[in-house]
Amino acid sequence: MGKTATKSKDKYNEKTYARYTIRIRKDSLLYDYIEEFMGHSKYTSLNYLVTKLLDKHFLSKDFKDE
Repeated sequence: MGKTATKSKDKYNEKTYARYTIRIRKDSLLYDYIEEFMGHSKYTSLNYLVTKLLDKHFLSKDFKDE
């Protein structure tokens, strides 16, 4: 891919998406689960999984009642 195409995609992504950073301790079970998921998941990205889980959480009745 050329430099122009990469710059165009970067510009689009910067305008369209928010970026969040999380930290996961490497000595935690969550880290182990994520590593296993990343090693076995060919068709689903970690970003997709996190997005779907957050949607489910924020759209749930329990969250709305808080």
